[in-house]
Amino acid sequence: MNDSRAGDSPAITPAVGDSADPPGARAPSDPLGQQADVEANRVQVRVLGPPTILGVPDGQHVRPQAMEFLVYLIVRGGSAYQHEILGDLLPEPPHRLATQRLHTYTYNLRQVFRSTGGQSTYLHLRRHRYTLIRDAFDVDLWTMRDALTAAHRATAPTTSAAALRRAVTVYRGPLAAGTGYLWLARHQQAVANEYVTAAAALAEALADRPAEAKAVLDLAARHHPDHELLVATAATIRDRLT
Repeated sequence: MNDSRAGDSPAITPAVGDSADPPGARAPSDPLGQQADVEANRVQVRVLGPPTILGVPDGQHVRPQAMEFLVYLIVRGGSAYQHEILGDLLPEPPHRLATQRLHTYTYNLRQVFRSTGGQSTYLHLRRHRYTLIRDAFDVDLWTMRDALTAAHRATAPTTSAAALRRAVTVYRGPLAAGTGYLWLARHQQAVANEYVTAAAALAEALADRPAEAKAVLDLAARHHPDHELLVATAATIRDRLT
């Protein structure tokens, strides 16, 4: 994370250890800070392809570093300890300065979430652990991974194929494409492998419909043209078409 941009001055560290919002800025929430307001909309976040938060109102600024922090939490399943975040995203500044900057990014995200999805709890900090409230979000990576889990657990081939199709359809490109986050490479490769494996499995499930299978593989190849599994599966499908 590059923290040298102009205007990215650190926030004052709150006096109360685990609160990242200044007094009076926190939205009303349940006592544990874990239940989203039922009237709030789910915040839609896309991280497959260029990362973005959908529906952010005009004039609401999302800090690039706050977006990186959000992507990091999403990739980690929605939760990470402060020392992990600082080590991966803010390894260079002194600890106090890095912590202040992280508070700034947290506050920025909370503002964006509330202006986009309504008054609710979206991100909380307890005992140095940052956690996204998953029910308050619609995240494409989580949708893909939930579909892959459903496909793995399915006992009927048709159910498995339907889940694989959901996983493949939601993929719009490599994780956080075009960002160059320093911590990203291994996560990007892991997500790419998950997608390619799903596409290959779906193509195999469509063995009796080789044209559809080929369409699945052609789309996957546009995202990852040199992946060995795609090349091998595509060769098998071509043999069925000849």
